[in-house]
Order: sequence, then C-alpha cells, then structure tokens
Amino acid sequence: MERSLTRLKSILDQLETDANAADQANKQRKSHYYLQDEAMFDEKLFPITSSSYYAYVKYTQKRLDHLQQLLNTKHRDFCDALMAELEEQISSLITAIKSNDSRHHDSEYRLDRRNRLNKQKTQAKAKHTAKFKNQAKAVLMSSHQLYAKLAEFQGFERRLQEMIRIKEHELAKTKKHDTATMQQEILTLHQRLGRCRKAISDVEKQIEDSEKR
Repeated sequence: MERSLTRLKSILDQLETDANAADQANKQRKSHYYLQDEAMFDEKLFPITSSSYYAYVKYTQKRLDHLQQLLNTKHRDFCDALMAELEEQISSLITAIKSNDSRHHDSEYRLDRRNRLNKQKTQAKAKHTAKFKNQAKAVLMSSHQLYAKLAEFQGFERRLQEMIRIKEHELAKTKKHDTATMQQEILTLHQRLGRCRKAISDVEKQIEDSEKR
C-alpha cells in the first residue's frame, strides 16, 4: 500500500498544479459565473462544495495524509476502503479538470444564447412600443390625412393590379420552360397586393373609428 500512496501523492501534486491553472483560466471566463452554483461533483463523492478545483485537490490531499497516518499507527481497519475512495476521487478530479474547457464552452454557448434571447426580447419590446406609438399617432391623424393616405394606398392597389394583369398576360405567351421566374414575380406582386389591401383596410378602420369620436 505504501507504493500506492506514493503514486497517489505524485498524482495529486500534479493535480494541484493543473487545478491552479484551470482555476486561473476560469476567473477570466464570464461563463464561469453561471457555473458557480452548479455542483462539480456528486455530494456522495465529495462532501464539500466549491467552484474551485484547487479546493477539491486540497481536500483529497488531506484525506491522503489521514490514510498515511492510519498506516503509520497500524490502524489498517479502514485503510482499504479509504484507499478506494481516494482513487475514485482522484479519478474524478482528473476527468473534471481535463473536461474543464468543454464544460465552459457549453456554458458560453448557453450564455450567448441567453444574451441573444434577451436582445431579441428587448428588440421585440422596442418594436412593440414603436408600433403602439405609430398606432396612437395614426389615431390622432385628422380625417383629411386619413383620407389622403387611403387614396394613396388605393393608387398603389390599382397599379399593382395592373402590373399583375400585364405579367399574367405575358405569362400566357411564355414558353412552359421559361415560366418559373415569371410565376415567382406574379406571386410576389400578389403578396404586395395583399399587404396593400391590408393597409387599406386598416386606414378604413381608422377613419371609421375617427368618425365615431
């Protein structure tokens, strides 16, 4: 068992260096802040909780010293069980430190995603506010302005209808293998016409509401 203790002590000495390096790197990572409340290890494996690898290495080193004391005083009753626990703890530490970068990459992805979602929410809120302001502004428009806007949209509607009529007439004369582009153009015009008619409907509703007041 003495040889095993020497081997574990050597491994822990290296882990102490690796743990310090990992902890220093983590201090520079914004994503580490979001991992601090996540347990690194199962509570059955380590009865302590820390966001520092070094803390776990020091805890394991103290247990190794305790095992050495038991052996020195010939109290071997619990030595085998303690040795098995130490080997499991050290193995888990090695795995955790090696996967430190990938663990933080996952956290950085979640952090970036959270920031994107927050940005989208802010933009959506700003868009909603702008839309509300535009609607409020539209309500305050005079009847004259509303009728002028209605006439403008109706002019757009007539021009779009004429453009569709011309395109459909051209399509009827086009060879079958050349129709795809023109069909797409006609579809786009119909979509614009739909939006135009929606705008006309909105203005007509505004006029109706304005005249009721």
